Amino acid sequence: MPLTLRLPNGRGYMRRHDIENILRYLYSLQCVEIVGMSNVGKSALMRLLAQPDVWIQELGEAAHEFLPVYIDCNRILDLTEQGFCELVLRCLQEADPELAGLPELVNAYETLVAPASDFQVPLSFSRGLNAALQESKRKLVLVFDEFDDPYMNVDARVFLNLRAVQDRHSTRLAFVTAAGRPLMALNQDRRHGEFAELFSHRTWYLAPLTRSDTEQQVRGYMTAFEAPFVAADIDFVYQWSGGHPRMVDGVCRILHRALEERERDLSNPMDRWNFHQQLGSRLRSDDYLTRECSKIWAECTDAEQTELAGLSLADHEADPAVVAELLRRHLLNRVEGRPQIFCRLLAEFVQRRTAPTPTENTTLWVDTASGEVLINGTPIEALTALEYKLMLLLFQNREKIVDKYQIVTNVWGESYIDEVDDARIEKLISRLRQKIEADSSSPRFLTTVRGRGYKLVLE
Repeated sequence: MPLTLRLPNGRGYMRRHDIENILRYLYSLQCVEIVGMSNVGKSALMRLLAQPDVWIQELGEAAHEFLPVYIDCNRILDLTEQGFCELVLRCLQEADPELAGLPELVNAYETLVAPASDFQVPLSFSRGLNAALQESKRKLVLVFDEFDDPYMNVDARVFLNLRAVQDRHSTRLAFVTAAGRPLMALNQDRRHGEFAELFSHRTWYLAPLTRSDTEQQVRGYMTAFEAPFVAADIDFVYQWSGGHPRMVDGVCRILHRALEERERDLSNPMDRWNFHQQLGSRLRSDDYLTRECSKIWAECTDAEQTELAGLSLADHEADPAVVAELLRRHLLNRVEGRPQIFCRLLAEFVQRRTAPTPTENTTLWVDTASGEVLINGTPIEALTALEYKLMLLLFQNREKIVDKYQIVTNVWGESYIDEVDDARIEKLISRLRQKIEADSSSPRFLTTVRGRGYKLVLE
């Protein structure tokens, strides 16, 4: 189901915080670049920014001074200077009937489509864009969606041309771009950099949907597909998806299908909780959700991938600069003071991606794909949520000592530091031993290092 940021019954739209801040820049004709991870909703936001009634709702009568023009760079017929320029002039004519009939713009477009020489391409583009600016009674805001490929691959001349036109008409023209990385990082060529300077200090990092907006998307799914979700289901969707729109849709689909297949009533909260726990393995193995995680992972640099993989390791030394960038891009959130991957689906994908494979001699293993703990290849009794968190922490730090502070912050959370005492930790350790050890009084795998903590030994 494609993401729409419109809310039903005329109640406005999602991403209100993003819209308000971006329009504040555009009202002053300051160029803005929108940066976000794969499929986080950049295109839906850009389409919203190009709708005049959104401007009217936010700016009132002042909105009539502006003409937003949506330019989907996926519509470029040929990834060249000519192809890019042709699309811009075509979208200008499509956006406004007055511009569509403007002779200077029409002639410039026709010359650009079939130029007698390469020199005519930038000349016709400048002539057409300048004609639109001079003739239009409104200020132009060009909204460039899917800007990554043209900015990385099209000759810098077209962007220098855009920069020159904006310099000449700075009180009449502004640009908005949407890409996966800031323009300065996408293309470090000096000539491209002159265009990127237009966006200096106005990079808007797009976060996943808020909890409230996620609920609106889920309720849209419920209406469209008559899904009988309850409040606990919406919480479940948000926990696993973190508000990533595509993941929200994927989790809703799997949850809905599982509810249709269920054999018992789930009105009891504990039954619903157990149902959600069992659904985890289907989410981890779903191809659609895995592809979404793979796209986000592939966009990360090697240093960022290393940082994401090392979050749960006891001896990992974080790189503050990389962590700061991941926080800016909203791949990480701070939870109780600690950086944490923004959603459970991606966190478990990273664990699976970076986990080693068991050797022939390994007797204990955690299958992060299924969430099962295996002893000699056979799954043990299902673990509770706290037991699994502890098991995963020990497994990720196998053969290393994990102290009590690490256990509390990773299993319960940093806010519980003063609440979880030694007895409570030891009780959880004891429960886990009863499930993984043949003789819990003489542990083979989960050993105590007196005065220092605990260690998981696999072989």
